Amino acid sequence: MLTFRDERIQIIFVSFALIVLGFVYIYSIGALQANRIGKMEYFFLFKQLTSAMVGIFIMYIGYRIPLDRYRSWIPFLYLLTLILLVLVFFFKPVNGANRWIPFPIFSFQPSELAKIVMVIYFAHYLDKKEDKIQLFSKGIFPASVMLGVMISLILLEPDFGTTILIITVSFILLFIGGMDKKYMIVGVLIVIPVALTFILMAGYRKARLVSFLNPWEYKNTFGYQLIQSLVAIGSGGVTGKGLGNSSQKLFFLPEAHTDFVFAIISEELGFIGSLFFIILILYLFILTYRIAMRHYDKYKRFLTLGFGFMILIQSFIHIGVTVGILPTKGITLPFVSYGGSALIAQMFIVGILMRSAEETK
Repeated sequence: MLTFRDERIQIIFVSFALIVLGFVYIYSIGALQANRIGKMEYFFLFKQLTSAMVGIFIMYIGYRIPLDRYRSWIPFLYLLTLILLVLVFFFKPVNGANRWIPFPIFSFQPSELAKIVMVIYFAHYLDKKEDKIQLFSKGIFPASVMLGVMISLILLEPDFGTTILIITVSFILLFIGGMDKKYMIVGVLIVIPVALTFILMAGYRKARLVSFLNPWEYKNTFGYQLIQSLVAIGSGGVTGKGLGNSSQKLFFLPEAHTDFVFAIISEELGFIGSLFFIILILYLFILTYRIAMRHYDKYKRFLTLGFGFMILIQSFIHIGVTVGILPTKGITLPFVSYGGSALIAQMFIVGILMRSAEETK
């Protein structure tokens, strides 16, 4: 008999609590956005609810598939993801980026699939190459090539935030898997100048970085979004303005329902509400960590930890951007921000985590 002590139930409870919180804010913010573009006020909420319905089905599939089965699917999943990442360049850009494949009733973002595939790949690779992971030619180099090909396509979209997220989670898994620290240091020393070069090559990315260092000097241009986010968070105080009472969502804060939703949560629910959200994310990670540590199979342990870190790090990148400790990257808040592909992918991860919990019994 399932009870709340069962970690599968706890995973569902926490993730669905975050999803419901997302529904509230997608309606609260999205109603205004929908009216602005001539749509019904429930337009964005309805689309997110539809994605959640699909996500529940996908989550169930993730729960039913044995974790070991993904091992044999890795070549197919990796190749499929690469093909989809190439296909995005054959469609019309949206806001200057080629990130989506449009279908008649929805758009699919392949980079969300890439996050999942790379965690599965590294979990399998680290288990398979356990005795060679400290060697460069037989351990680190092949994994680096697989990672490099994938993130290069994502970087070209361009999607710098997702690139950083995948690299960070991959490095964490390599470190946990026993990679020699000197290779970790070399990797960081390579990534930093490459990232800076990529930033400086594009004027808007360079401007974002400069404005992040001193947003008030660029308050009417590239620093505007960050300043409005800080205004939202600061005006929320300890207890917030109350649900639905945000003033920054009145078109002062761009992308309030996606990349800056945490700022609106902070404005309406205050420090206490924001802290509650952070506790939910941390608790979900603690659950994944506890499940992972019960696995004797290293592949399953790495797989569970990888998805736990993916959710945790993405959440804190989003929060870090909204509070001004990280440059603006366009990273959504897991389970909460508007976005169908992201929500469906995250619910699939929830299904995998539930399966992981079951396979420890």
